[in-house]
This record gives sequence, structure tokens and C-alpha cells, in this order.
Amino acid sequence: MKTLLAIDDELSVREAYRLILSDRYRVLLAPDGATALRLMRENHVDLILLDMVMPTMGGMDVLDEIVKIDNLIPVIVVTAIKSVATAVTAIKHGAKEYIIKPFDVEEILLMVEKALAESQKEQELTMRRRADASGFEAIIGQSAALNQTIALARRAAQVDSTVLITGESGTGKDLIARAIHAGGGRAKNPFVAVSCCAIPNQLVESELFGHEKGAFTGASEKRVGKMQVADRGTLFLDEIGEMPLEAQAKLLRVLQGGQFYPVGSTKVIEVDIRFICATNRDLREAVKQGIFREDLFYRVNVLHVEMPPLRARRDDIPVLIEHFVAKHRLRVNARARRIAPDAMAVMVAYEWPGNIRELENMVERILVMNSTEEEIRREHLTGVLKTAAKADAPAATEFEGLGLEEATSRLERRLIMRALEQCDNVQSRAADMLGTTRRILKYKMDQLGIEAAPEREATGV
Repeated sequence: MKTLLAIDDELSVREAYRLILSDRYRVLLAPDGATALRLMRENHVDLILLDMVMPTMGGMDVLDEIVKIDNLIPVIVVTAIKSVATAVTAIKHGAKEYIIKPFDVEEILLMVEKALAESQKEQELTMRRRADASGFEAIIGQSAALNQTIALARRAAQVDSTVLITGESGTGKDLIARAIHAGGGRAKNPFVAVSCCAIPNQLVESELFGHEKGAFTGASEKRVGKMQVADRGTLFLDEIGEMPLEAQAKLLRVLQGGQFYPVGSTKVIEVDIRFICATNRDLREAVKQGIFREDLFYRVNVLHVEMPPLRARRDDIPVLIEHFVAKHRLRVNARARRIAPDAMAVMVAYEWPGNIRELENMVERILVMNSTEEEIRREHLTGVLKTAAKADAPAATEFEGLGLEEATSRLERRLIMRALEQCDNVQSRAADMLGTTRRILKYKMDQLGIEAAPEREATGV
């Protein structure tokens, strides 16, 4: 059942809303702006009916605050003021519709139903557009670690040099690869992705270079490889560290001269391809182990972009969670629109070994398991987020009454102070413990007002 919030200082009007709407919707009633904003923060609200003329806090001021809290909630202005200027101003401030008192029962019902239907369509469209975005706008977050990566990736997009993207599984290496392609001169040409670890070793060469009919057992017809498909575009070789050595040798020839032979063919194929490669392996170590060619390593490692793990960009966790809640809540028919500060603090403190992929799966699971809840609270994480900050998890009362930004800052401060204490104030060690760089750690310390204590010697035991 959808929840409506009706705001009007007249008791008779509020009672009219209750009588008209309560059969179809859950109706919350507020006599003033302050009460309405409190109810908004405490409840999941699908639509708001707002009076313009109220004592203390006028309707336009309330509307501005509503938009700050959640600009996706449709607001219908209901007022006795018969003024075109007022209606236009309200729409400009974020109202969806405008209706004059006294209103007709059928009119208000139809307007509410229409606004709710349009709101759901708009939310679904927004999520689809964001999911389909292929450029840098699809990358969510503003942390220092992520900004540093994006800045380097933007520079890589402006040239045709080969890019090697490294990072743990689930950090979004494919997303940054697509962004580099979309931001470059080949954006209108194909972006072809190949997962080297998903292809059986004996078929890797056929998948990349194609084959002639009868080239090997099972080759019943000629096949065009991904190299030809990607001509004049970008070929993204995901998990290149898993590529067999024989295929590595043929790939090296393409990188050096832009030519290759399909399997079983004597006819050379020429291609113009921009290569982007990704791996979660340490390729230097793979070279030492003899499972990755050294000459190929130097060919693919022209521009190096490293995707930071999620634990190194904790600033981004709240906004990522909000994005995934908005993305999945309608699809799984969940009511929750927000995460309580104490639950958010636990999720920010969690190490997320599976990174963004794990975070998205976890958010979807929590929504499914708590689909009738208006808000996801700390107790809803029990049994789902099994290892989340057990000993050091802050008490729920510590975050009561705090906004999301303040709760997150308080938790970040706690984590940094603890790391510094455990590392004898050696910032480089503390940065390693937190999965970030010393420069980013210093930036966060300055931002949070943490004074740097004298460092002890970083050498020795």
C-alpha cells in the first residue's frame, strides 16, 4: 500500500483527506511543516499533498525542504490561492501538480493516482538510464581515491595508447574501461568485451582471432573472431592474466603490428584496435612465475589505471548504497527508501572483500528480506552482513538523531584514530591498514580535524 503525507493546518481538510484516501492508501497527516518533515524522515512516503498557506513555515519553504530530502517524491500543491504566479512558482520549486480548494473528490483521487504512476515510471527510467550509462557519469562516488583514478582514466581516454586496469574483483574495472572508450575518439565504434577466464583454453584463439571451416574438430563453419569485430573500436580483454601463453604470443603480434591469422588460415587480417586490458592478478609476479609473457606485459602496461577497493573509498559507500536501494527497491517490491544512520555506519565499517559487486548483492538481499519495512535498520543486517565490524561496531544509540553525513564522518574518524593508534601514528602503516594511500589518509585527517601526532620510526619491529 502506498503512503501519502497530507500537510494542512486546517483540521477539517486533514479529516477530508483521511476520509477520501484511507481506503486506498496509508495516510499520514501533518498540521504544519515541522511535523511533516519529521514524518518524512521517519516514514517511507510515496506522495505529498501540500497546503501553501500555513503559519510559522509557509508551503513554499516546506516544499524546498521536501525537495532537499527527496526530490523524487511527487508533491501536489493544494491551496485556496487562485493565482497563476503561485502555481508557476510552486512548479518551479519542484511541485508536480497544482489543485485549487475546494477540490472534487474524484479529481483529487485521479490526480494522486496519476502522479504515483508517473513517479514510478520516472524512477524506473532514471535507474535504467543510469544502468545503461557507458561514460564517466555512470561511475558513482566522489572520494579522493576514486577521483584520482577517474582523473587518470579521463587522460587515458584522450589518447589511443593501450591501458591496463588493475584492481580486486568487483571494483568496477569493466565500468572504467567502458568509460574510457566512451570518452575517446572511438566512442561511435564497437566496444567488444572478452572475458579471458570464461573461455576454455583450447577455444581462446578461436574466440579472439576466428577460425576457418575445418580448422579443428568441431569447426563446422567459418567464424569471425572478436579482433575483427572490434576493428576501429576498442577490445576490452578482461582478466588478461588468465590468457594461455600460446594466445599471448599471437596477441603480442597484433599489438605490435595490427595483424593476425585466423586459426587454420594463411590469409593475414589487418585491424585498427585500441586495447584496454584488466586483471586482478599481479602481472609482474605472473611474469616471474612464467605464466605471463614479459614482452606482452610491457606492451599492455603503457597506461596503468588502478581501481581502488571499496574499503579505500568509504566516503562512497553511503551514496552507492542509496543508488542500489533506488535501483532495486521497485523491482523487488520493497518499501524501504533509506538506510538508518546506525545501519549505514555498520555497512561503512565493513571491509567488503567482494567490493562493489558484493555491496550491490547485499543491498538487494536486504531489501528482499525486509520488503515491508519503511527503513533498513541495524537489526536487519543480522545474519546478512555476518562479519560487519563485530567488536568495533558502534552502538546504535551513538548515531541516534544524526544525519547520514555526520554519522559517516563520526565513523570515519573512529576508524582512522584506531588505525593510527595501532600503527604507532605511522601514517603510511595506518594507510595500508585502511586500504588507502598516505596522501588520501592525510586529506581525510585534515577534513575531519584529526591532528597528526608525532610519528615513531617506521622501521624496526
